[in-house]
Amino acid sequence: MDISVTGGATADLRAFLRENRVSLPKAYDIAGGAMQLAVKDQVFKAFDADQDGKVSADEIAKLGNNGQDKLADKQALVSAFDRNGDGALDVGEFGASRLLDRENLQTLLGVQDEKGVAGWLVSRADADGDGALSLDEYAAIASTRVGSGRIGADGKAVWDPVEKVNADRFGWTDADKDGRLSVDELAAKLAAAPEIRRIGDSGQAVGVLSAAADGDGDGGVSAGELAAAAKAQDLDTGSVDDLMRSADRDGDAKLSVDELRAAVQAQPRLFKLGAADDPGAPTAGEILLARLLRSTMDSLSDRTASELGGALNRTA
Repeated sequence: MDISVTGGATADLRAFLRENRVSLPKAYDIAGGAMQLAVKDQVFKAFDADQDGKVSADEIAKLGNNGQDKLADKQALVSAFDRNGDGALDVGEFGASRLLDRENLQTLLGVQDEKGVAGWLVSRADADGDGALSLDEYAAIASTRVGSGRIGADGKAVWDPVEKVNADRFGWTDADKDGRLSVDELAAKLAAAPEIRRIGDSGQAVGVLSAAADGDGDGGVSAGELAAAAKAQDLDTGSVDDLMRSADRDGDAKLSVDELRAAVQAQPRLFKLGAADDPGAPTAGEILLARLLRSTMDSLSDRTASELGGALNRTA
């Protein structure tokens, strides 16, 4: 992305990129990652009420006993992480959403720490009721997205059988080598699992931002309402006028949902990781909009987790 712009816009853009970069772990704990995926897959199954392999906005709303008034928020959340555009989240998309960040996951489960998460996982698979997981019990909930292998002599990938994959990760987690995964052993691996921030398409939150910022309900967001929204999210209001000048296409001194969407489409890389189009350097106003939408999406994810708090423990 070209950042050869002058003045405050350059500093704003560099700050925005720092805020939203994807940080990779220095060391990846393979067993920890496997246990983390097992938890996320089980959470996915709990959300997937009709067991069709996808989680819809309606299923998220129903889990929290939310009415139709909350459905638009859930649809925005789904759309932000719906990479294949089919209107729902598959297991990979769901697992990558901010809804399953470490803190939100604990909120969803109604627990306080990794030990609580581990206890929830054990409760899903402990067939013999001994308070721990045997290899067979772990295998029953192990994520099918975990694999291992090597490059063969012919240069082609040789994948390990699933039994070996599960046994290896079980063994690396079984610290005392007693053939059982205790809650403490699982918690230790979950704590070692990497926390990678996932970036969705924050442009999908335009409707949510507009509805929240439109204080007088006239269907548009004025400069004053934008400034109030920025202040509420601890953002600098100095670029509000710039955003109004660039985005207010009909000159009515307020931004409609369509005008906000057009502003998003003008700078896709600010809102969606991996967007192909690069229209050049963004303005300070466009960077402010990107911050507002990212903060809106984060708040929406956190609010959804809070609304659903403990629901998965009640349905376990």
